[in-house]
Amino acid sequence: MIAALLALSGLLAGCAAPASVTRTAPSASQSARPDASAPTPPLPLPPPPLAWGPTQAQLDEGIEAAAAMPTADAAGQVVVAQFAGTDPDAAAQQVRELGLAGVILFAPNASGPDGVRAIADAVQAAGAERRDWPTMVAVDEEGGIVQRLGGRSGWPGMPPFLASGAAVAGGDAQPVHDAYRALGDELRAVGITTDFAPVADVTIGPRDAAIGTRSASGDPAVASEAAAAAARGLSAGGVLAAAKHFPGHGALTVDSHEALPEQSASDAELAARDLVPFEAAIDAGAPMVMMGHIAVDAWDPGVPATLSPAAYERLRALGFTGVAITDSLGMGALAAFGDSGTIAVQALRAGADLLLTPPDAAAAVRGITDAVESGALPRARLDEAAGRVIAMQRWQARIAERADITGVEASTAAAADASAALSAAAITLVSGPCSGPLVGPRVQLLGGTDADRAAMTDALHAHGLQAVSGSAADSTVRLLRGASGGGSADAAVALDWPHALAGTSAPVRIAAFGRTAGAFDAVAAVLAGDAVARGRLPVAVEGLPASGC
Repeated sequence: MIAALLALSGLLAGCAAPASVTRTAPSASQSARPDASAPTPPLPLPPPPLAWGPTQAQLDEGIEAAAAMPTADAAGQVVVAQFAGTDPDAAAQQVRELGLAGVILFAPNASGPDGVRAIADAVQAAGAERRDWPTMVAVDEEGGIVQRLGGRSGWPGMPPFLASGAAVAGGDAQPVHDAYRALGDELRAVGITTDFAPVADVTIGPRDAAIGTRSASGDPAVASEAAAAAARGLSAGGVLAAAKHFPGHGALTVDSHEALPEQSASDAELAARDLVPFEAAIDAGAPMVMMGHIAVDAWDPGVPATLSPAAYERLRALGFTGVAITDSLGMGALAAFGDSGTIAVQALRAGADLLLTPPDAAAAVRGITDAVESGALPRARLDEAAGRVIAMQRWQARIAERADITGVEASTAAAADASAALSAAAITLVSGPCSGPLVGPRVQLLGGTDADRAAMTDALHAHGLQAVSGSAADSTVRLLRGASGGGSADAAVALDWPHALAGTSAPVRIAAFGRTAGAFDAVAAVLAGDAVARGRLPVAVEGLPASGC
């Protein structure tokens, strides 16, 4: 049985890996003669690594470990669940009872660095009771509007991924790598092993219903470079990355949280646009790709990619040998496809390796177990999926050991600095002088929220400018939120979409890409003449240049 499973793994998981090297052993007579002129037999070569880290032998060991588990335990090993509240025991109990691959934390689970660390430690202890590999402790920490920890309880936060696209479009991907490397260190310091990032979707701009500024760019080349840099950075920080949402959600106007979006593009069109950043992330060593709930007419009409064998085959055709994880199984796009157990089995049968947050994790584990025992789901398919997850978890432990060891305070400070450096590389001036002070020393702030204006006030003061009101002002600066803007001012600053700048006549127009402390500081530095704007717009905005400099 084990041999058959290992053979299956070689066909399904190892086809993209380099072929093993066969060495011919010397004959007995050659071994017996101490002939100095005879060539020295070469040493055996180590097995080649898969693109995302482990060797084929290590993947085979993972599959063998899965095959040795009771069916219910193997079923748990392909499920990542969520939990309520901040009690570490609540998370640990699910892992203990269901044998879960791991848990994911959301904002309500995070009471601060110490609280997250306590949850992570409890989860790892529970997993260690029944296996000798780590348990996944995951989070969605993309930056911008999707970050469960950033901006809360001591975490500085990251700008939206669109800022990474602006830095890359400006010719500098290094700050992207460095920011995600620092983020990995920060997450690992509190016990997080996995970040479901980067977003590899190519956006169409504000009409993009689900992704928006979570995307790096509307240009596949820019999105590719940003996704690859972020994936490498997270891995360097000892944290698993997941490129999402295959085959690309950025060109769709229906949000899969609510309903099933349909992609009408041909396979050739997808290959030239939407798939490009995923291929780049795979080449960069991303160990996971997250499947989106997107029906692709060219592959499997009406069937979400998460449940479509054709979609997984297309992913593997890109050379991906890692773990294919689903997007959350509780989203509206899957409402018509069955309960937790039914959908879990469908996804595994299609080619998924890891199932994210089924609405009822226990029902998902039972459904998988029952399907294997009835023959509806081959045990070999479950073992292949669980084996990939096991190999990945073991690999994460190894890369975490190689990463820098820093405490919470040091890693948080470093992450804040790296986030600020990314914002400084991203800030884009689309109109106005390219250098020198752009406003007078006394500035009246308009627009934005109270929090926006307070943060901008602090940043202005740090650069020698003063926030004042009324007639005392030399200049006015208007803060624009969302994708539409208006109102007069001497300078306009788009905090979210740069498209807001098209609606203002301000002579100075700046895209800030976020509202972190670092983003506000970058704006103030450019306004004061202490820095030049180095970024370029990563999305096309009608009537605006990519950069005014």
